[in-house]
Amino acid sequence: MLPANNATAHGTVRPEDTPRGDTRPPTPPSPARGHGLSTERKLVFGVAIALVLLRSSVFVFFDAIFDSDQAIVGLMAKHLSEGRTFPVFTYGQDYQLAIEAWLAAPLFWLFGPSVLALKFPLLLINIALAIVLIHLLERELGLRPVVGLLVASLFILSPPGTTIYFLEASGGQVEPLFAALLLWLTRRRPFAFGIILAFGFLQRVFTAYALGALVVVELLDRSLFTTVGWQRKLKAAMSFTAVWQGIGLARAQAGSAWGPATSEAYAGLQTTTSDSAALNVGFLLDRFCFDPGSLPGSLVDFGGPFLSTLLGGHREPLVDLAIPSAGTQGVNGLWILLGTALVLALGRSVWHTVRGTARAWDTHLQFATYLFLIGAQSSVVYLLSQCGEISIMTMRYTLLTVLGIVGLVAYHVVIETRKPLRYLTLAVVSLWAAVALWGHARLLSEFVRDPPVNNRQVLADYLVANDVEYGYADFWDVYSTVFFADEQVILSSTSVWFIQEYERIVQNHQEEAFWIAREPCEDGILVTDVHYVCPPRAGP
Repeated sequence: MLPANNATAHGTVRPEDTPRGDTRPPTPPSPARGHGLSTERKLVFGVAIALVLLRSSVFVFFDAIFDSDQAIVGLMAKHLSEGRTFPVFTYGQDYQLAIEAWLAAPLFWLFGPSVLALKFPLLLINIALAIVLIHLLERELGLRPVVGLLVASLFILSPPGTTIYFLEASGGQVEPLFAALLLWLTRRRPFAFGIILAFGFLQRVFTAYALGALVVVELLDRSLFTTVGWQRKLKAAMSFTAVWQGIGLARAQAGSAWGPATSEAYAGLQTTTSDSAALNVGFLLDRFCFDPGSLPGSLVDFGGPFLSTLLGGHREPLVDLAIPSAGTQGVNGLWILLGTALVLALGRSVWHTVRGTARAWDTHLQFATYLFLIGAQSSVVYLLSQCGEISIMTMRYTLLTVLGIVGLVAYHVVIETRKPLRYLTLAVVSLWAAVALWGHARLLSEFVRDPPVNNRQVLADYLVANDVEYGYADFWDVYSTVFFADEQVILSSTSVWFIQEYERIVQNHQEEAFWIAREPCEDGILVTDVHYVCPPRAGP
């Protein structure tokens, strides 16, 4: 790993890494040396791991927060562990890699299918992301480990309504954040950079924001225009293209598109060998909805209620955030305090840039700039693409905004020359972290005392206990119920479907197929508070 500030191990700057037109020596961060800081670093890493475990526990170690989107990934992992499929992309898609299923498959093979085994790799990614983020805040910006922990707490202690996405096994919510850090670490190792970018981009297109941020940083410091800079980009493009082509070939030849035994049956999905990335971009463009007239309202909604929910800045029922709890997240008025601190940090950062005392492209500030630009792109694209529909239900499209906020706070802490203002920012973040920590502790305590029950688990247990092997249900009940039943029950979807094998099996057993309904039916049995099991009837 290269030392900070483009320096060699002996502290000399390599000519090819010095931006053209910038003859000033880079300002090195204060290196963390000595036994004291080494001990502090280890303690901070331990605390970070403990905090991630605390805020993640209800989403990983309990089955209550689990739906059919996640169950599809779980069923993919089960099929993989049994050698029945080799999916490249998520079932029914060709724009989102099946990385989460591949990560979970070994655990399924060792311990059997479970929500814990499915989400455990995501928990490890969250832990790794926290550790790498703190490490980079120290190495690149010179922040003491404990200060880095505090700044990184904006991710580490993200409120339950945001954390739910970071632990959601439905196709890459947390991966773009981790990929962004890996891309920074490998920015001078072009072949590794291209490989990470390709996998990250195909897993979730938002990874492209990291590339955009890095290009802007290199444009500002002019390193992009050096011979070495062009060589790196060319090599990265070569490795990206190689991965792109390889995944396209694998998808066409081996990828199971609609479940077991569908390697060559894409049922309408394109099968060209090299259009994976293009399909990813096409999907993004299909979801893009621009309405200039809605922008003023969108700005107000995004800068107020939306960001406040993202950061837990006001009191909000968790049940409104798809978390089965009687509790709340946040404290009323906290967003005003935190928002003011962020506006102050942005204003002071711009002021120092205008005065020339600190420039965003200075070597010792580039990592913070990089994070801020990633978050800025995430926010701007989200604002421009929703036609005014700013909603917590689409928060997953702009999770990288969290990294931007981390970058802004870190930048301000590093460049602020007035200690009272720096301490004020850290104090506000500390208060926010304390509120967030208390909220997570309360939620975990509630789950431990009275674990909520997943209706689909209850439904699956009933169907298995009563020897019901086949049935019909809505999409949101099909795959989660089949997963909880360990495929002892096979259901066909009455709306959209993603596993072709289930449809064929149920069609061949229509006379034995029960119906799972959410309304009373003749001779039906109420199994959960919303699910009726109705006897077989003719026709699908």
